[in-house]
Amino acid sequence: MVFTNLGEFKLEMKINSGIDLVEVDRLKSTYKNFGERFLNRVYDPLEIDQFNKKSNRAKPNFLAKNFAAKEAVSKVLGVGFSQGVRPKDIVVIRKYGPPQVELKGKAKELAFHKGIKSISLSLSDTDRLAVAVAQAIIN
Repeated sequence: MVFTNLGEFKLEMKINSGIDLVEVDRLKSTYKNFGERFLNRVYDPLEIDQFNKKSNRAKPNFLAKNFAAKEAVSKVLGVGFSQGVRPKDIVVIRKYGPPQVELKGKAKELAFHKGIKSISLSLSDTDRLAVAVAQAIIN
């Protein structure tokens, strides 16, 4: 409850959170074994374009952070990668400033039906691990 000089009113807002931790070597190995097939199955063309611009040293961490972000956002949606939500439906945009999320397909449809107004994302990594935290504001 929030009290003001006008009385009290109820806030109708909820925050969902999701977190995921990924081993960088796992994504490095998967890319090494499956290459473009893996990229095209999991990542959006925009993410693949960003990936291709990275140095060879930075590529595994890029994949791991984006994959952790997709997992974290899928948890915010409350379904993981089920009910038609695919990793490719969750696009992580990392150009300038904080990372952004664009939802497509079933992920976008589900977010709309759940009343998700926005999703914020935080990413971090070390040589071994990548982590993502996603938070959604729901009205």
